[in-house]
Amino acid sequence: MSIFPSCSDLLDAIPPTCPGCRAHAPAWRWVRIDGLRILTHGGDVICPKDRTFGSTPGPVSAPLAVVEPLEVAA
Repeated sequence: MSIFPSCSDLLDAIPPTCPGCRAHAPAWRWVRIDGLRILTHGGDVICPKDRTFGSTPGPVSAPLAVVEPLEVAA
């Protein structure tokens, strides 16, 4: 028996699902940017359930308002 862990032991140390959205993201990790702790999938894709950017835990109850451009009178 070796004192060094095998590759399969190291891969089992981190679960393959994202703790935020429970999606299959084996490379999920927390990243610090400008003092914010952001949950990412692979370090470059922000998790859609990351609370840092205002994700709500439940479904959105009302649709977002559509903002139309104003017409300028001449």
